[in-house]
Amino acid sequence: MEPTTNQAPPGCLARIRASYSSLRPSERRVADFVLKQPERVTALSVTEMAARAQTSESTVVKLAQRLGYKGYQQLKMVLAGEVGSARTAEGRIYGEIRVGDSLADIKEKLIRSEMQGLQETLPLLDEESLARSQEAILGARRIHFYGVGASGMVALDAQHKFARIGLPAWAYVDPHQATAFASLLREGDVAIGISYSGNTLDVLEAIQTAGRAGATTVAITAQMGSPLARAAAITLVTGAVESPFRSGAMVSRICQLAVVDILFIAVAVRRPDESFASLERSHRAVEPRHGKTS
Repeated sequence: MEPTTNQAPPGCLARIRASYSSLRPSERRVADFVLKQPERVTALSVTEMAARAQTSESTVVKLAQRLGYKGYQQLKMVLAGEVGSARTAEGRIYGEIRVGDSLADIKEKLIRSEMQGLQETLPLLDEESLARSQEAILGARRIHFYGVGASGMVALDAQHKFARIGLPAWAYVDPHQATAFASLLREGDVAIGISYSGNTLDVLEAIQTAGRAGATTVAITAQMGSPLARAAAITLVTGAVESPFRSGAMVSRICQLAVVDILFIAVAVRRPDESFASLERSHRAVEPRHGKTS
């Protein structure tokens, strides 16, 4: 996972979350311990870490290397800096929203979690993958977006944005429609599947169907090793921070929307005349419903 130019590489926790679905069971035990108790990990030797994760020292080292570090020691050093920077001025780490939190805590934790998710997304988003997605959309005859639940809301937002600049975009949040219409795509079309986990069967089936039909397929997901990521020709990885109170997949939805916005702007600036003309026409069409402005 190479960072983009002049940009900090993904943090240790972000790398673990993005790679989690592709880890072996023994590696997941190590990953779970790091994610749940990052502060403790910074004080543990490789032997102690292996004992707490009920695995071997070699597994701990291999996981560190798989995440892009030379070894466990480098992972600890990066993690120590990450834990330190996550503290508030009072020395408290912003954690998960819990029962009993005050409104002030909920407000602060949620906003900071969303900020963290966006900050994690920045280095995880590969510019080459963004450029390939941009080119595919610019040349597309048809653009499909697939998503269910909260990701379906993101798909609908994407349709709205791209259609407003004159592109042939459709969103399908019904699984039967998604798969049926995906089968009608051809080479030169683009299908974009949106799923936080990358395991959503309805989205996966639509992307697989679109790929078999010849369309260029793109996955927007937090799990780079997920079935959806493996099925798509291009993967755009988002930050993977989530709260146990995952109503509407709050943080992941914000990150997905950010990726859609990046693609939208990237495409719009490549065809500015058509985009601005389409936006102006659509604005004028609905302006009477908003009342007269002076």
